[in-house]
Parts: sequence; structure tokens; C-alpha cells
Amino acid sequence: MWACNIILLFSVAGSQPPAAIAFLSTNITGIERPCGECLCNKTYVDCSDRNLTAVPNNSLPLEAETLILRHNRLESLPDGVFARFQSLKNLNLSGNQLQKLSTDVFLGLNNLYSLDLAWNNLTLSDETYSPGVFRLFNASLVLLRLNGNCEAGEGICRTNVTLTYPDKALSDLANLETLYIDGLPEVSFGPGFANMTKLQSLHLLGYTEGFCGINRLTNETFVHLPKSLRLLNMSDCNISSIEPAAFTLLRTLIHLDISYNYDVGLDTLADVMYYLQGSDLKYLYVDALVHRYTMSVLITQRHTRHFKNTSIVTISAKHNNIEAFCEGALDNMPDTLESVDLFDNPLAFGRYFRDLGKLKALKTLTVDGLFWASPPPSAYPPVVSRDCQETLTLGDIKCGNSWSFKMDSLEAWRPQDVRSSSTLRPYRTQLQRLTFVLPPNLQEFRSRNTHLYYNLSDINFDPNNSLRTLDLNFNHLSYWFGPITGVNLTTLSLSSNFAHDASYSFFTTLTSLRTLNASWNHLREVIANDSNGTLFEPLVNLEVLDLSANYINNIPTHIFKGLVNLKQLFLSMNRIAIFLVDLCHMQNLTLLDLSYNQIHYLPQSTMNHLDNIVALSNASVYVVIIYNPIACVCKHIDFLRWVEQSEITFNRSNNYLCMTADGKDSIPMDNFLSMIRDLEKSCADFSGILVGAVSCCICLIIALALALAYRFRWKLRYLYYASLLNYRRQHNEEDLFEFDAFVSYASEDNDFVHGELVERLEERAGLRLNVHNRDWMPGRPIPSNIVAAVQSSRRTLVVLTRHLLESDWCQYEMQMATMEAAYTGRDVLLFLLYEDVPSHELPRQVLYNLQASTYILYPHQHLHDHRLVNDFWQRLAQAIRD
Repeated sequence: MWACNIILLFSVAGSQPPAAIAFLSTNITGIERPCGECLCNKTYVDCSDRNLTAVPNNSLPLEAETLILRHNRLESLPDGVFARFQSLKNLNLSGNQLQKLSTDVFLGLNNLYSLDLAWNNLTLSDETYSPGVFRLFNASLVLLRLNGNCEAGEGICRTNVTLTYPDKALSDLANLETLYIDGLPEVSFGPGFANMTKLQSLHLLGYTEGFCGINRLTNETFVHLPKSLRLLNMSDCNISSIEPAAFTLLRTLIHLDISYNYDVGLDTLADVMYYLQGSDLKYLYVDALVHRYTMSVLITQRHTRHFKNTSIVTISAKHNNIEAFCEGALDNMPDTLESVDLFDNPLAFGRYFRDLGKLKALKTLTVDGLFWASPPPSAYPPVVSRDCQETLTLGDIKCGNSWSFKMDSLEAWRPQDVRSSSTLRPYRTQLQRLTFVLPPNLQEFRSRNTHLYYNLSDINFDPNNSLRTLDLNFNHLSYWFGPITGVNLTTLSLSSNFAHDASYSFFTTLTSLRTLNASWNHLREVIANDSNGTLFEPLVNLEVLDLSANYINNIPTHIFKGLVNLKQLFLSMNRIAIFLVDLCHMQNLTLLDLSYNQIHYLPQSTMNHLDNIVALSNASVYVVIIYNPIACVCKHIDFLRWVEQSEITFNRSNNYLCMTADGKDSIPMDNFLSMIRDLEKSCADFSGILVGAVSCCICLIIALALALAYRFRWKLRYLYYASLLNYRRQHNEEDLFEFDAFVSYASEDNDFVHGELVERLEERAGLRLNVHNRDWMPGRPIPSNIVAAVQSSRRTLVVLTRHLLESDWCQYEMQMATMEAAYTGRDVLLFLLYEDVPSHELPRQVLYNLQASTYILYPHQHLHDHRLVNDFWQRLAQAIRD
């Protein structure tokens, strides 16, 4: 709690938590290398748990900003031992055996931000902390830890040294904001604390955080504490008495925690609050101020009479054995109260419920019961805080000097299942229906594990409320009949209530629900009998439904028909074998949890519904089917393939169970895909021979057709793409010769084509060329782009090199140009012999095209003659134009 309190303090004080808090976590992220016995990077050094008896000398980086030496065996520190670390901001020496700090031990640490000396042998005294030891930190130190620095005996310090707060040494810390220190018995804070004018957070913690045995708070204990103090935490400090005016001078406190001081009692708290009226106090923690085995406590007007004139926002009063509030006690609560936590208090139903509406600002109320078992008593409880009344009769409860309520007879409230004369007596139907009044701004109410034993039937709330979240988990609300009226809930939790019966009209009045948790109940029969989907049909706004662990084995197809906005559906830990449920209307579904069931496969309709949701929503849908006996049989091979190939996202862990064909064994599927492949092989049998024969015949016919198609492949390809492009031209009215030439070349000749050729023909000669990696239509198939380039260009210029002869696509381009020339009569092909290739190396088709088409030689041997080169490019340009 203390860490949260620090952050809370700085948030309410209008500043940020100190960066040193991150230092306390000793996060070593980013460590790059060992440096001697430590781990470090440029600014961070961690020497924790190294059994060091001295600070390492030369191996540590001098520019370090954080140095951690916790959990070692340092007994003493020489003067100036840290002087070489001029940039040090955070120093952690906790968990060592230091016994004394000399005046110059921290010499050179002028920029230190946080210092942790917790859990050493630095007992609190002026002898241990030499005056002036902290003088160098006057303007820099913000966080100091001195807690846990003495031998413990019954939770308090045991030492031969006269204990006192070392305020002479601490008086130099004018910039300190947070101080952790042990609490000393019968010792006040000295005048040196008055110099700590920026101190905001003071922690005097017992139990696991340190040793605190203050015992008694007097009116002088806090006299010298500065007015800057905003947070005071004295939890578990063995405080047995508090003088009423002890906190008189701490009127600037925002956060006060005196929890787990079992002997203080709520009567003492009532007196203390008198002197905190009109103060800045907003957060009050008074958990466990009475002994655990004290008889039930009643909160009277005397306990609360001084709360009215405070500005308290949050009260935590856990573990105080509060059973009820007397009438009028809640009238004294401050108008600013927004949050109350009464965890582990055995609250009983009483007349004080009528006063809840007076808590106008209350937003969150928690009255949870204890979730864990306590050890058996080790001692008898102390004297109770009020006299035992021997004259009390059943139903009489005394609040101070007034009677809060009196039951007329036991018969008026006898539960249905209480037996009398071997017969069951029904409810008294003539009992008047109550209207429960809630705080008008209450948004969250939690009453978990409080042994509520009621039927949820005919419950009416005053509609003047803002309740949105109702959490009643871990109770005994086993009958859900309704109606529940007067509330506009968005979240309802009824988990772990042994519920086994529900009216199909129960949710009719709860149409605003967005989250419903009904897990860990016994709703099997209710779900199985709802073939029309009446139970959940009113919940049109529901987004999350949890029906896990309800022993469901039969789930109707239309059970969720009204849940059009459902996003997450949890059905894990049931006994579902066949999940044939209509999901097609759940277009927002993102998660379906079917883990820990008896599912062998998902029906085809369910798979289709899930695929449709993904297609329509264009969002990820997660399906969890781990820990189900998936049927690894041929009959359900389609389901297994769907799991592997579908757009649905499945958990890819190894927690799938594969059930064999005989149904006797379920083995883990370590590799889902491998299992599918093995199953496909094992499913082959002799019935496949006939199918194979038919398949062979079909294959022969197809092979013959393919052979003919291959024989006339160029004509077929050309006819297809030519027809396609002619159709497009007719509709798009494109120019037949959009380009002067289509350049067919190998990618290895890219430099020549995009360099000299494009420059000469486009920039100088004014031609427009079609070059494939520049002018082709993105996304169109390559063959289609080739035919389009040939048909939309006057000529096809082939840059002939050995690389071109090795390219299949270049061969295809020449074939298409040849087909274009044959079907149109145009002189299409034009060859630029960029490389001298002997005729015997040329393919027959290329040689034929060279003999039948125009070609021109590139003048490699005359490149020095500019006249001849220019003449070559002019002739090539003219050949393209003709």
C-alpha cells in the first residue's frame, strides 16, 4: 500500500512522483557488460548480492548515475569512498551491515537524488548518524530510506543505544520530500525536522517495511514536523493510545494512514477527528483499529460526529468487525465522501440502509467479505468496547442509548428452508415490499463473499441513482426470479452463487447491461431448456457474457439469439460436446472461449458463421478450443483443416488434445499441422482405387488437351490477350499506337537501355518508348502487359544480347511481336544487335526473325567517332518511325 500512497500523495499535491521510486525497483534493463563483480552500462551499475565487503575501486564507470550495492556485507564506509562518482544521483546501500556513518562518508555526492540505507545496523541515534553527514545533500536529496535499522523484538527495536531520531543530521535536508524511518517508542520528532521545509511524505511503517513501536502519540509528538507534510503513514506501529490533540498541528495532511494498530479502537478515532475538522485531509485509512476477535462493533453518532466538517474523499475501514450503523450515524458523513471500503466487516441488514441516500457524493462502495481462511486464534480477545447486555433478547440490538430496531418475532423472518415440526414453512407473502435507497451518485457497489442468502426476486431500488456496476460474486444468491427495477446497470457480476434456477424474464428490466458474469454457477438446466433463447434475448446491448463453469452439456441453437452486440463469449470449463449454436447475428464477436469442454469438432454451420463474421467485420476473431478432446479421425478432417487454414485466430499452444479413433486415448498434439498431414495419409484406403482410376482417365484427357494447347500455345496466348486488349480498346477508345517502340531487353542490360538508349531516342529524337519496369500497368499479369506493350507500340525494338537469349520472358516478347506481325501484317520487329552473337549460337526462331526483320548493328568499334555514332542513332530512330 505504501508505494501507492506515495504516488497518490504527489498526485494530490500537484507534483509528480520522484524518479527515485523507479530506482528502488532496481530494474537492470539495458545492462550491457560485466564490470568487475558488477553489471553495468554507461550510467547504471548493479552490484547487488555479490558478498562485497568494500566498494569496488577501479572497475566501475565514473559517469554512473545509479549505483546499487544492496544485499552485500558492507560494515563500514571510508570517508569519500564515493567521491569519484561526481554524477551519481541514486545510491542504494540497503541490506548491508553498516553500523555508523561518519561526517565525510558521502563527500563529493553533491547531486544525489535518492539514498537508500534501509535494513542495515544504523540504529537511530546522533552517534550513528554524525551531524553534518547529510550536509552535502541540502539542495539535492529528495528521497531517503532509513527504515529497518535495528534488531527486532516483538516488532520494535531492541538495542543498548539510547534511541532518538537523528534530527541534527536530518536538519540539513532542506530539499527532502520523502522519508522512510523506523518509529520509536515515547520519542517525539526533534526540532531538526522543522528545517525539512519541503518534506511531504513521512512513512513510519512496521511489519515487513521496518520496525515501528511508537505505542503512544502525545500532543507533542508531531510539534516539530513541517507544515509542508501531506502524507503520514503510521500503519502497524503498535500504537495503543492517541491523545486527542496529537494531530492538531498537522492540518495540511492530505493522506493519513494509522491502520493495523489494533489497540487504538474506533472510540479513540472519534476523538482524534475533532482536531482534524476543517483540515486538508482527504484520504483516511483506519483499517484494523480493533482486535480481530472483538465482538461486533456498532457505529454510533458519537463515532461519526466530527466527520461532517471535514473534506474527506476516501475512507478505508477494513477489518474492524463493524456490523451495523446506528440511525443517524451516516448523517455525519462529509459531503465530499466519494469512496468507502468496508472490506471484511460483517455488515448486517438494518435500518441504516435508509440513510444511504444521504451520502450524496459517494461513487464507490465496497463491503466485501474475507476471501481467505484465517489461522486459528492464538489468544483470547481483549475486553470488548461496550458492555455485554445480559437483558438483550433475540432481535434486540442496542446502539448507544437508543434502540435501532426490534424484531417482533422470529417467525417474521424465518427463511424458506428452516424446518419446524417436520414441515417446510413458506415465505410470509404479506411482508411489505421495500424500496432501497442508494446514494444518488453511487456508480459501483461490491459485496462479494458476504454470505448473502437471498432470492433475487421483486427487488426495487429508488430510481434516483447512478448505479452502473453491481458485483455480488461469491454469495448464495441461488434463485434468480426478478424483477429488479429502478437501476440502469451496465455491469452485473453474479459469479459463484450456487445459482441453479432462473426465470426467463429475469433480465427483462436489465436491458442496459454490457457485461454479465454468471460463471461458476449451476445453470445447466436453465440453459438446456431455453430452446427459444428467451433468457438472454432482452440483453441487446450486452458485449461480454461469461457462462464458464456452469456444468452446461446441452446448449440450444438459438440460446443467444438476442445478443446482437456481443463481443466476447466465455463458455469454458463446461461439458459441451456439440457446439451447434447460431452465431451469424454476432457481427461484433471477437472472442469465443470453448476451452476445457468435451468438443470433438465444430459443425460446418458454426465454421461458416465464424468465417462470415471475419469477412463482414474485417476484424480478428479469436476462438479458444484448447483442452478439448479433438477427434483426430477421417470423418472430421475438414474441421482440422479449417482450424489450420481459416482466417480465425486460434491459440497456437501445444494444449490441444487429440482423441484417437477408438475414443480411448487423448494425446497432446505437439504439432497441429504435422498431425493433420499424418491423418491425411492414414485416411487413404482401397476405396480410393476407383477414384484413382477415374482420376487417371480425366488426367489423360487433360494431358492430351494440354499437349495440343502447348503445340499451339503462342497462337492461343496471342489470341486470348489480343482479343482481351481489343475489347478494352473498343470500350476505352485508346490510341492503337500509344508508343513508338516497345523495348524488349534483358534486365542485365538495364544500364544501357535506361542510360544511352532512352536518352538518345526519347530526349534527343523525341520518340516515346515503352520500357517494362517503367511503363507497365501495376497489378496486371505479365503476359497481359507484354501483349499490351506490343499492340500499343508501332515497333518492338529487341536489344539482342546473350542475356536476352537466356530470358524466357524476352523469348515470350519476341513471340508476341511475331504473332502481332502475322495477324496484322505490320512490320513489327526491329533488332538492335548490341552484342555480336554468332549465328550458330542463335535459337532457330531468333535466327528466322533476324532474317525476316530489320536489324541494325551497334557501333562498338567506332564509339570514338561521334559522327558515326550520331548517324547510328538517327538511322535507328528513323527505322522506328517508318
